[in-house]
Amino acid sequence: MALVAAEHDPSSRRRVFSVYLQHGVIGAIVLVAMTVIRRGEPSAVIAALGPSAPILLALFFLLATTLALLKFKLTEDIFVSLAMAAYIAMFPLLGMVMASWIAVVAAAGQRIFGMMQIGPLKVDMRDPSFEWARTLALFATYGVPVVVATFAYEALGGTIPQMHASGGAAARIAICGIVLIITNNLIIARVERAYGYSWTTTVKTGAVDTSIYLVTIPYAILTTFAYGAIGWGGVLASAFTVIIVNLVGRTLAQMRSDREQLIQRLTSLTNIGKTISLNCTTDELLQRVYEECRTVVDAPIFTIAIHNQQSNELSFDFNVVRGEVQEKARLDVGEGLNSWVVTNAKPLLVGSSQDERKLGVASYDDGVPTESWLGVPMVVRDHVIGVISVQSYKKNAFTHGDLMLITAIANQAAAAIENAHLYKDLEGLNVALEHRVNERTNELRETNIRLLAADRSKNQFLANMSHELRTPLNAIIGFSAILLQTTNAILPPRLYKFLDNIKTAGSHLLELINDILDLAKIEAGKLELQPHKFALAETVATVDRVIKGIAAERGVTVVTKIEPEVSDVYLDEGRVKQILLNLLSNAVKFSHDNGFVHVGVGAVAQHESPLGCDAVWIEVSDSGIGMHADDSARVFDEFYQASGRRQKGGTGLGLSLTKNFVELHRGTIDVQSEPGAGSKFRIHLPRYYSNAPAATSLVRPSA
Repeated sequence: MALVAAEHDPSSRRRVFSVYLQHGVIGAIVLVAMTVIRRGEPSAVIAALGPSAPILLALFFLLATTLALLKFKLTEDIFVSLAMAAYIAMFPLLGMVMASWIAVVAAAGQRIFGMMQIGPLKVDMRDPSFEWARTLALFATYGVPVVVATFAYEALGGTIPQMHASGGAAARIAICGIVLIITNNLIIARVERAYGYSWTTTVKTGAVDTSIYLVTIPYAILTTFAYGAIGWGGVLASAFTVIIVNLVGRTLAQMRSDREQLIQRLTSLTNIGKTISLNCTTDELLQRVYEECRTVVDAPIFTIAIHNQQSNELSFDFNVVRGEVQEKARLDVGEGLNSWVVTNAKPLLVGSSQDERKLGVASYDDGVPTESWLGVPMVVRDHVIGVISVQSYKKNAFTHGDLMLITAIANQAAAAIENAHLYKDLEGLNVALEHRVNERTNELRETNIRLLAADRSKNQFLANMSHELRTPLNAIIGFSAILLQTTNAILPPRLYKFLDNIKTAGSHLLELINDILDLAKIEAGKLELQPHKFALAETVATVDRVIKGIAAERGVTVVTKIEPEVSDVYLDEGRVKQILLNLLSNAVKFSHDNGFVHVGVGAVAQHESPLGCDAVWIEVSDSGIGMHADDSARVFDEFYQASGRRQKGGTGLGLSLTKNFVELHRGTIDVQSEPGAGSKFRIHLPRYYSNAPAATSLVRPSA
């Protein structure tokens, strides 16, 4: 829907209010009448849509609401909301009653929240009755076009709900979508005419609006057909695509608007610089300053006041209210916001009348009920010679960008009035600043190069040290194992225990070195998987036998359940074993004596998989000490050990490695835990690594 950005004529408020009321009342009557006449339609449509009908209704409502919230500025006069695409897609599936009510409720809901200052859309409530009338008019703006389009669809032989895709059905939806768009534009045109816009402007906005909506009709047809062909998942995918396209268009439009605004501001500064170089009177200069400012700042009231130091007065030499130049006036310095700027020699930005009390300033009561105020001092040779100020009837109408722009303009105007040479100083300052920025950029570039070199040295050092340490450690572990086997009957128990401690410590140190080396390879991107086909159930059973021996020493019982659907997988079996050993050893370690550890393995079909492909899941849970929510969020960090778990030993590398191995397989891992209630780790891995989506899934721990 094309929306007029500003009210060009304040006296049009009564006409627009009347039109809004008429639209609202007539639209509400039409919708209520159709609801009564077709009271059996919703139940029949829901029955025809099948069990997924509630999901479809919710999807359409969320899609319409999202697109209504994501409206964006296309030009200075036109705002675009692609919610119309959702309305076109709805009526062939949901019928007249449900589609029209969803359209109205979605549009009105986001507007009512905006009136309550909730959500991204904030509606100015200085005129509540007008805003409520505008909200009521949505019955006609969106509800009536859906009703008209549905009648046209039925007249062309369309069926509701449209469950089968065909060329004829697509043509009917396209034709009726155009009918819906035209009906909407005709209703909006009446509002624009009430605002006082010419027919030329109305036709132009309607044409641009229509051309944009015509592009969305194929998406609407695709969304309609998706339900019959795929189900609510297809509608969700199509809706997601439409939202993404809308976001991209919104971003591009915003970039275009920002670029045009920047160009306009730079042009204004250039034009004022040219004016300063001309031989013109002070009044001509002030007029040119105003003309350039109004092109970049929307300010109904613009004032330039000159400070007379001898009489300590402000002379309002240039004052424009809604385009009309006012008579010159004088005011003693001491009262009002302009006086505050002169006294403090600082700019002042007031977002609303309530902000005045927060800032400790008081405005001069000139009888004009404005909300926003921005004033900047005109400074030359370290003293203030005047003030440039702008006012608006809207709250928070001005930004810090406006403040910076008007400050630059004020400085140039002050230089012209006092015949100073501010431009040369500013040019020198800009050159110095650019030189400093270039120096800092070069410093940062050199620092970055040194950091990269240090990182490479670190990785090389870790690789070399791991190799050098593992060689003697393997000898220590091997010879201590031989001594343990051959001296059991010879050495006293005390010395034999020393040998066992040597072997245990060596094995632990070797495991730590291997973990650190794996992490270094992962960080350097050099750790590659070696996938091959193997039976997952047999691998789990192998790890289960190993861990049960460890668990038996503490009286912990390991219970394993593998679903029959689990079959062969194509993964790195060594890394899968490492994942299982890390999770199970942690579960046993943090379980209470005589506790239980449960292991579950199952398969997930592609349409249910969070990975978007056939997958397997592995779940390891214990009933041990558990973790707090803060610890759950950081448990996968390197060297992090949760509070209450440090006394159990370990390096804090196991879960970090586990997470990295899972993500290298393009899988996901999450944890659920509560203090004293144990922990549950759940992993999803693709059944075939080569078929998994390329993007690595993010880990999302939850408490």
